[in-house]
Amino acid sequence: MQLTAQKSVSRNSLDGMRDLYAVWMEGQVRAGALSPDTLSSRKRGLRQAADCLTEAGARIGQLDADLPLAAFAHIRDSFGERTGAAQTCLKALRAMYAWGAENGYPPNSDIISVKDYHRSKGGAQSWTNADKARFLRRHGSGTMARRWFMLAHDTAGRIGDMHLLGPKNEEARDDQIVIRWQPKKRGSQGVAVPISGPLLLELGNLPDDAPAYLLTASGRPFSSSGSLDNRVRKWIIQAGLCERDSDNQRLRATRSQHGIRKARAEEVAEQGGSVFEVMALLSHSDSKTAGVYFKRFERDGLAATAIGRISVLGETQSVPSSKSFGTLRNKNRTTSNAYEDKWQPVGESNPSFQVENLAS
Repeated sequence: MQLTAQKSVSRNSLDGMRDLYAVWMEGQVRAGALSPDTLSSRKRGLRQAADCLTEAGARIGQLDADLPLAAFAHIRDSFGERTGAAQTCLKALRAMYAWGAENGYPPNSDIISVKDYHRSKGGAQSWTNADKARFLRRHGSGTMARRWFMLAHDTAGRIGDMHLLGPKNEEARDDQIVIRWQPKKRGSQGVAVPISGPLLLELGNLPDDAPAYLLTASGRPFSSSGSLDNRVRKWIIQAGLCERDSDNQRLRATRSQHGIRKARAEEVAEQGGSVFEVMALLSHSDSKTAGVYFKRFERDGLAATAIGRISVLGETQSVPSSKSFGTLRNKNRTTSNAYEDKWQPVGESNPSFQVENLAS
């Protein structure tokens, strides 16, 4: 099928390439091969790249799509300290040029060589119990903010699914009501979670035929996950979970829905749950992804076990003191050395060797 640009621009320009790529991506979304969120992210990144100005004041979008490395570096650097946004832009450009190589645009673009300086700071920050209490103190029972929090906490879902959930997703299972849905993210597994008492309380006044759990001030469902996310950020800032931007001009939320999702997974790991439980809760299909939440708690557990082993050793044997010159001090020790008159293996299996190592 012949693709046509939506604007009257040169096909060989970055704008022309971007328009054709957008048409192709929209077709992929309709076919179910690309998520709407990915489409939105790439469109935003490509728009930012095209609108970036050269030192001479020209839009880069109007230039030939066969850009040199210096042009891509200039686009990246235009984001300043917003390295996360720069990374998103570079990812969108790389995806477009990979498509372009098969559709008449120059192959082996220099976009592959431009460096990405973004360094992850660990992703979303998990909500602590204090964070949760602070949010709930600010947003009382009956508020949409509290309903969102309870829904996010019960489901541990993604922000991209929350505006779609409603009474239509409920079903009875034994003596419980569960929320069942298929997450939008590609490759995700279906999820079914019980509705807790606190969430039932917040949903008590919601009609059975309500289009969604979460509604705007006008009583309508949120039009997109982005509009809900904007509202969530405002609720979080109202609760004081925020900080000033680097320019000190506006407040920025320091928590997010993904932070609730992350905290719930960590709670499962901390309580000794299995990686498969986290996979079921978070709709992951890959155990490696779910296993990330176990790393800190596994290390903590191993450290505690190691200290326990050392403590047990200390109850029966202590580090030789300078006065005893290596004599083991043991409250149950007899006058004869327990290791005397016995052949001892050489190396780390020798108890004496272990004690000497411990002393060093």
